[in-house]
Amino acid sequence: MQLPCQENPNAENDRALLAWKLCNRIRSTLDRYHAQDLRNCLHRHDLCSSGTVQGYDFARVVSTALGGCLTENEICHLAEYFRSPDGGGVAYGQFLTVVAGEDEGLGKDLDGRRTLSASEHRRLSLVLMEIAQALRFREQVLRPYFEDYDLIAHNGGSVTLAYFKRVLYFLGITLRKAEFTLLAKRFNVGHYKIDYEAFVGEIDELLRYLDTRGPIERECDGEVPAKIIAVELPKVDRPEVGTVELARVLQKDTAYHPCLAPSRQERDFRTLMLRIQRYVWENRVRIREFFEQYDSFQCGLISRSQFVRAMDAVGLSGLHRLPLTDGEVRTICDRYGDSRDANRIRWTCFTDDVDEVFTVKNLDKGAFREVESPPEEVEALEREGRQDACSEGRDLAKELVDCIRTLVSARRVLIGPAFKDFDPHRNGHVSRSQVGEALSMAGVFITEEQRYALNERYCDDLGFNYVDFLKDVDPCPKIASAYEEMQDRLAKINADTGPEPHPHERDIVRVLAKVKGQVVRRRLRIVDYMRGFDPLNHHRITCDQFRRGLATASIDLTPTEVCTLARIFKTPLQETVDYKRFCDTVAEVDYQCNLEKAPRLVPLRHFPSEDGPHNHLNFEERTIVSKALQRLARQADVVSNLSAPLQDFDRNHLGVVNRNQLIRAMATRELHNAVSSREFEVLCKCFAVEIGHRREVDYRALLAALDYLYANRENHPF
Repeated sequence: MQLPCQENPNAENDRALLAWKLCNRIRSTLDRYHAQDLRNCLHRHDLCSSGTVQGYDFARVVSTALGGCLTENEICHLAEYFRSPDGGGVAYGQFLTVVAGEDEGLGKDLDGRRTLSASEHRRLSLVLMEIAQALRFREQVLRPYFEDYDLIAHNGGSVTLAYFKRVLYFLGITLRKAEFTLLAKRFNVGHYKIDYEAFVGEIDELLRYLDTRGPIERECDGEVPAKIIAVELPKVDRPEVGTVELARVLQKDTAYHPCLAPSRQERDFRTLMLRIQRYVWENRVRIREFFEQYDSFQCGLISRSQFVRAMDAVGLSGLHRLPLTDGEVRTICDRYGDSRDANRIRWTCFTDDVDEVFTVKNLDKGAFREVESPPEEVEALEREGRQDACSEGRDLAKELVDCIRTLVSARRVLIGPAFKDFDPHRNGHVSRSQVGEALSMAGVFITEEQRYALNERYCDDLGFNYVDFLKDVDPCPKIASAYEEMQDRLAKINADTGPEPHPHERDIVRVLAKVKGQVVRRRLRIVDYMRGFDPLNHHRITCDQFRRGLATASIDLTPTEVCTLARIFKTPLQETVDYKRFCDTVAEVDYQCNLEKAPRLVPLRHFPSEDGPHNHLNFEERTIVSKALQRLARQADVVSNLSAPLQDFDRNHLGVVNRNQLIRAMATRELHNAVSSREFEVLCKCFAVEIGHRREVDYRALLAALDYLYANRENHPF
């Protein structure tokens, strides 16, 4: 069984091939004038502007226009081929597009105004005004001369160019070739006809406007029309011509050469010094050595010519890497000129100001002053030649950079090697023309306007800075080194503040008492640990050195207590600590200063207190300790000889034992049953002392308390 389409599979192709042959025959017969007439005739039969006409209208118009070129069967075949899908008529628009091309007259620009530029439209308005003034002066009517021709030719409101020119000449209106060409361009219909209806309509509007201005003064020479109408537009001042770059107007690079770049404006003194400091810092130039050879007497003054010669040797001139104009060199010379001799320059002041990019002068008198090298404003200075783009250019460049960044991230494109291929010297710059080539090699295609916006944003005096461009487009993730990770961990450890500091840690009396107690028990000389940080014997060190000295001496203090000491013993005018005054204050535990002024004064020995937060008892705990001591006092040392086992545990005779040893000694004398576990814990806390980093029990104080309570006990004889 065969499908219907398989009976003649090439039937549709045969119909299209026959229609194509017929259209080629019509296309070779029609010229552009007859094609426009054919188009106008079909438009007139399309009363509803639906784009279709009836089949018999299509056949009659095509047969008349072609003059027997096609037979009736061939015209019927064309009408059947171009019939609309709904069957309502023939789609003559498709037929005209095939045989005559796109509609350039009626379809796109019916009135012709859009084909005129702004200057042509101004000249045309002046030409029409001159014609209207001439007709008004001679009191002539224009319309009847064209209606007589239209009654005979039946052109539908249009006349030929030759007849239009004859009518104007008959009326005494003579136009130059340029004005007549402009007039024909405006009112042209069908490439060789003039739409006199539109022309007469505009002339009538101008006549009505002239009538509103009053009657004509015929005695005035200014009202007499000229023999030949010639219009010249007044010359418009264009101050931007020669001053504005053509590339900025067109927003694309037309031609680039260094000689075409606009002249650079002279920089002020502040900008000049920043540029010179940046140049000296990048090239590590010892600028003083170039000026010293001209100052034989070391007076700090040289002549102006010698100063300019030294700057030229450094590279600060119009022929070197940092070009300076004569006016900029003159500005520097005037700034550092001697007040008593205008021909002398204070070169030492100039070199001191430039060398501030490395260090600060007289730094030995302020050893703790922070020096920033280079200064922030010098480091942030942009390279010479970077131009400020307009707001539209900045927005376009920003949008383009975001688009390229997204494209590179999505496609995983390595865009950097494409630029490095055009940069054999690895100076981080390529030429303006190589930007588009490098991007196209990476698969990124941009227009001329986009390339111009990128050049405006990233170009400087060396070319296109692709290093900055890659930082914005393809930012590399920062890989932290092991050293940086260690520094971050140390910073986090040092930044750990710990628990909330207690109020007693900010009390200088209690902090000094704590330090003196540790000095007396361990017999320390803190000044020996501080002198190593003061080689010049100024008796002042930094806060970090002060903290390090206390840590070397093994003084157990919290960070808050160390900050309290540094704040109290701070020097008046600097961020340092007067360690000599601190050491003299702590040394009062051993001696008293200025004792020679009071020979009868007997110095007192310092006995440190063992009380602290570790053995502080509240009211409930004091009650528990009191009851426990009352029970243990019945078996005091004179009764139970408790000191013997405790001294056996205290081999170094320090007077302290740990909790386990205390409970074992009490168990040997059967005193462990006299107190509960809670009472034993509070009892150890009451007589606790800190030895190193552990807590011990002062058994001597415990025995002394028991003996005191035993001696003062209540005696009940009965």
